[in-house]
Amino acid sequence: MVHQLLLARIAMLKILERSITLQLLLFYCLFIVPLLLGGLELYMFQHNALQQSAQRADLGLAKAIALEVESNVRAAIEEDVDLSKSQAASQLNLHQLGATFAIAKLSYPDISLYFVCNTSGNILISYPSSPNAIDQNASPCNSFRQALQQDTPFISPGRVSTITGTNVVSIATHITGSRGQSIGIMIINVSLEQFTSHLMVVRQQLSSNDEVRIWIVDEEGKSLANTERVPLQTNLLATLPGLKNALRGEQGNLIAREQNRDWLYTYLPIAGTRWAVIVQRPTDVTFATVISFQNSLILALVMLVIGASFFWFVLHGWVVAPLAKLAQAVKMIQPSQIEKVTDSKRLVRERGRSDEIGNLINAVSTMEDEIHSLFRKSDETSQARLHTLDAIMRSTDEGVLLEDPAGCIVYANYNFTQFVGISPQEILPDSFDEKLVAEKLLALIEDLDAYNEAILHAEDGPSELEFQVRGYYNQVGQLVPGQRDIRMRLFQVRDQAGQLIGRGKVFRDVTRHNEAERVKKNLLAIVSHELRTPLTSIKGYASSLLETDVELDNALQEHFLRRIVEESDRMADLVTSLLEMSQLEAGTLKLNPSLYRLETLLEQAIPLDERQRMCVNIAEALPLVYVDRRRVEVVLRN
Repeated sequence: MVHQLLLARIAMLKILERSITLQLLLFYCLFIVPLLLGGLELYMFQHNALQQSAQRADLGLAKAIALEVESNVRAAIEEDVDLSKSQAASQLNLHQLGATFAIAKLSYPDISLYFVCNTSGNILISYPSSPNAIDQNASPCNSFRQALQQDTPFISPGRVSTITGTNVVSIATHITGSRGQSIGIMIINVSLEQFTSHLMVVRQQLSSNDEVRIWIVDEEGKSLANTERVPLQTNLLATLPGLKNALRGEQGNLIAREQNRDWLYTYLPIAGTRWAVIVQRPTDVTFATVISFQNSLILALVMLVIGASFFWFVLHGWVVAPLAKLAQAVKMIQPSQIEKVTDSKRLVRERGRSDEIGNLINAVSTMEDEIHSLFRKSDETSQARLHTLDAIMRSTDEGVLLEDPAGCIVYANYNFTQFVGISPQEILPDSFDEKLVAEKLLALIEDLDAYNEAILHAEDGPSELEFQVRGYYNQVGQLVPGQRDIRMRLFQVRDQAGQLIGRGKVFRDVTRHNEAERVKKNLLAIVSHELRTPLTSIKGYASSLLETDVELDNALQEHFLRRIVEESDRMADLVTSLLEMSQLEAGTLKLNPSLYRLETLLEQAIPLDERQRMCVNIAEALPLVYVDRRRVEVVLRN
């Protein structure tokens, strides 16, 4: 079975080799099919990418809303905790608490009510005061008694305040007396209208046709705020897909059908609370770009197929068919033929063309006349190529050595022979001694055993290795002692059939390159050491400041902080110097020149205590200098 498939493949290849029509048709298919597959792949990739982009945009919107809500809730919690820890609260000083609430109300207008309950569940004070607050039968204090048993603030579900009659979320924190006992509860009501107003503003910015729906839901699945005017405490667990996932702390997107329309739901938990944000948008609006891209791509692919098919038929009739006739005529050309094949009736129509096909037929006609002279010139061309190759090999900076499959040297260029100390006369074909070349090379290698072992391991294919030599010969044939790093690249030389006909070795002197690498490593080590010193100092001073068992006076703390700043400036100067060094090496260093007086630059660059030991003479009529002040000051200091 395998043999039959192999024979069929060979037969198909032979058929293709004999017909340019089939070859071009194959190339046409190889051009069209990948384009179609590429278009499909592009559609799949861009479709997913655009969908993910839209989903990420909705998720980003949900995160922004969640962050805003979290920030407001966190601020309210911090305000409630601060009030519960105030002196007025710990002493239950109602007069002072009223004044404190009045001041806090000015800073937090979104807090609609402040009130304090005692441990019995009675309201002691409320601000702003309300007749409903005096009615202990309607007191909400009993709903927050669990705040007495927990250390963290208690956040209630959304509710309608019995005192103010508005939609609120209450935050309760227990009040601790001077002896550490719980003496009451500090409660604040955060108005939910601020969240609703914010959601309406966001929707107005995103869409003017109410296509975006945004929900803020508490841990019970009830609405706290929304853009659809759904009443407070409406249970949304059954109507909002993904809400349960968000209340479990998950975030993501899903598509669900509602009212004969597909909607994209993006859900996200709100950190610091047990609430969630849901963003809801119709998919036909969200993915409008995806749909437009899909239609455009399909239209482009259809136009591509139509255009390519038209191009193929024109190409076949105007190019392929004349080439096929010309190929048949060329097969008929014989050296002893009297009548020219290109003058036959077969090519009369095509020969009159003035384009490339006509030129090609005329060229074949000329070729038919000059075929014998071309054979005579072929040898001359081969010799010219050999001379060109030899000139190229002599012009390269690398040493080149060619060996036959048995390992005998058959060619060495001028740079290699000069490097190992062979004169130009010794590399002439009549006097070339491959043993002498090998001996000269081996005599320069320091570790001959390691070199031979590396050569054995590299015989199977292209590879590189480095070794050291004791020196090299200069242009006058003198040995220059000194260790040099040589990088040798080995490669195989094969003919058109893939048969091994020799091996090549290219030698390059990489001494300077290796030295540059070593300098770079040393520079990195020095920079690491220079950076470690200020880092150690900063860590030491900072650790001392963080110690809780040692009291430092203000002067010593200021000294430590000043030292930290100085060491940080030192590190910044070092990093700036390194950056400028790299920019200078890359030629991208930017200067900011301006006009300055030379005496002003000297005064800024030379410290005051050093000026007394220096004598500076500046001509009075000296013009302004156009320089970069900061870098000139560095030069003057150095």
